[in-house]
Amino acid sequence: MSSKVAEAPLLSLLEPVHPMNSSRLMLSLLHLAEAGIDRPKNAAGIAGLISVRVLRTLLGALQFRDAKTMLHARRTSLICRGIAERLGWEEDALNIIELAALAHDMGKIGLPDHILKKPGKLSPDEAEHISVQHRVTICLLQACGVNSRVIDMVAHSHGVDKTEGPVDAELGLGARVLSVADAYDSLTTNQAYRPAYDPDEALKILDEQTGKEFDRNVVAALTRWLQSPGADMLLDLDPENLPPQSSAVSTAMFGETNALCYLLNTLHSMECMYEGLIVVDADLMIRVWNSGAERTFATAARHVLGKQWNPDDFSIVSLAGDNGGTALRDTLREGRAVCRRLAFRDPATGDSVRELAIHTVPLIENGDARGAVGLIYDTKQAKRHEGQFRQLQMAATRDALTGVMNRGELESTLQQLHHEYEVSKGHTPYSVIFFDLDHFKAINDRLGHNVGDQVLIEVARLMEDETYSGESVGRYGGEEFVIVCPETEFDAAIEKSERLRRVLINTRIANRTDLRVTASFGVAQVEPGDTVDSVVERADSALYEAKNGGRNRTCSQRRFEQPLGVVSSFDLSKKKVDDWVVCVNLVTNVAADLIVYKLKGFVHDHAVEILECTPKRIVVNCGRAGLFGWGNRPEAQPVKVSIDIQNAPSINSKSGNKRILLATTVEPVTRPMRPAVFQARAHQIIDHLRSYSIADTYHGDE
Repeated sequence: MSSKVAEAPLLSLLEPVHPMNSSRLMLSLLHLAEAGIDRPKNAAGIAGLISVRVLRTLLGALQFRDAKTMLHARRTSLICRGIAERLGWEEDALNIIELAALAHDMGKIGLPDHILKKPGKLSPDEAEHISVQHRVTICLLQACGVNSRVIDMVAHSHGVDKTEGPVDAELGLGARVLSVADAYDSLTTNQAYRPAYDPDEALKILDEQTGKEFDRNVVAALTRWLQSPGADMLLDLDPENLPPQSSAVSTAMFGETNALCYLLNTLHSMECMYEGLIVVDADLMIRVWNSGAERTFATAARHVLGKQWNPDDFSIVSLAGDNGGTALRDTLREGRAVCRRLAFRDPATGDSVRELAIHTVPLIENGDARGAVGLIYDTKQAKRHEGQFRQLQMAATRDALTGVMNRGELESTLQQLHHEYEVSKGHTPYSVIFFDLDHFKAINDRLGHNVGDQVLIEVARLMEDETYSGESVGRYGGEEFVIVCPETEFDAAIEKSERLRRVLINTRIANRTDLRVTASFGVAQVEPGDTVDSVVERADSALYEAKNGGRNRTCSQRRFEQPLGVVSSFDLSKKKVDDWVVCVNLVTNVAADLIVYKLKGFVHDHAVEILECTPKRIVVNCGRAGLFGWGNRPEAQPVKVSIDIQNAPSINSKSGNKRILLATTVEPVTRPMRPAVFQARAHQIIDHLRSYSIADTYHGDE
């Protein structure tokens, strides 16, 4: 290995590369490999399993890409070590499983946001994408020179295909420990699609799955560890307990993360397109040997990584002088791509039993071949994707103008989701968002139907781009569209609707500066006793309310006028009030239909996010948390403010005017370390509301 690479700064390992330059991206994989083998052979701890330099690069990229995933990796690593200690593992084995847990989700660096941050169940295509990404993780760890036992443990925990044969007992147990730790941390952490489970509830779920998905002894060891003082360290890795972090990002980190993301996407494409993938360096040393290569050559990666490529080791035969076994060597020597047939003989009979092809590509740097990539594929039967025949189905289910789902397909999708909701006994709720373009007839009349059609097309495409995979956008008729959101609860659907509304406002449609397109949105969620028709009617009714309320807004509607679980503003004795909830009733003489307008100043000055806005209820978020929770400034202290607008139970004796009561509840979006900090922020918000709405505090006896 050259000293130049060994001494180079981290950025040179993953220098900025255009995402379409696959050769340069694969060359950066070799840079990681060269840095990976540059570690002390007898180093203790994790430093003996992976180059510390490479580990810092990977963890830094994961932190930059998604801090939540990074925290999950750290907590899972801590849990794995705690379980393994209870199982009596030695220090060397503890280091192996600790690193395996840190690295098990490294492939998420390359996941697109619509999958990584999806607030619901993955579609079949997305689940397949995740499965391939697990195999990509293994390729990355191989290239980084990670200890083979660490790689095998990660591979077995993800269920990545391996060659047949007995599994080392410690390796199999380690994979089961990692699976339990991963599941426990996921269950006890807030997810986009559900709140966190209580630790006892999470353990109960794991225990119910013992003998099926999880090892009973491992779950028991986890239970014992959680009762020990060592488990308290998990609190230090809870996002709500971490201090705010600087949002500054170095240019080097930004470049490295992008390069690594592009590299993982390239590896993902190769995993999908080819039967096998091999990467060798300039000395023909094997650096990557993916699961497809394991199956093709019937040889596990741990037996070949770090060894020189030798076709004689794999029963490769020459076909009429066309020997695929020498393709990698010839590519390195000649510095050009080579395509050969690759045939194998049966060791028992000597006959050729399988014929493939290998395409080898040199990795050139400064005019020299620094390595080569071998891509193996079956010339007789190309890989077939499960969705290759979907085009015919799409033609029958898509709106002819916009290309989104037509009304018939929307109804079929809703029927399917409602069936799943009923089968799950209400555990898989879905939401429906209706939206209608404002003043669309005026657009047609003023600019013509061609522009009107273009508006419909571009709005439909915009909504498809802004929604998650698995969610469905359809045209209900005319300028009215529907978005179906599987496994999405009411509040999340309202937030999504508001985000889409703002995106539409800020997007130039039909490339015209004289056109401003807005839409009104209505939101409903399936509730017990609903049918598909009742959910759709409720969303449509909310849309009608948004239209009547002035357009360009989001309204929502529950099955009952007052949402379930919300106590009447006047029944103060039943209100749940604790350190994390502040409830105050304000009373004003301002007419109910003017209250929303009076609060415009509050909305503007506090840069709030509107979650719900109806004549009887306003819900907003004020402030935005930093990376790890609350900050010191009000704008970094996020709270949710709910205002129920109702008639006060008494009449002002002096003026005779009917008074309006604003039942106000303030809750933290994420909790600070101390309740007093939240309460100070809550009372500050209430004081501001009192000023903007010209209100007094209502004590119930006036």
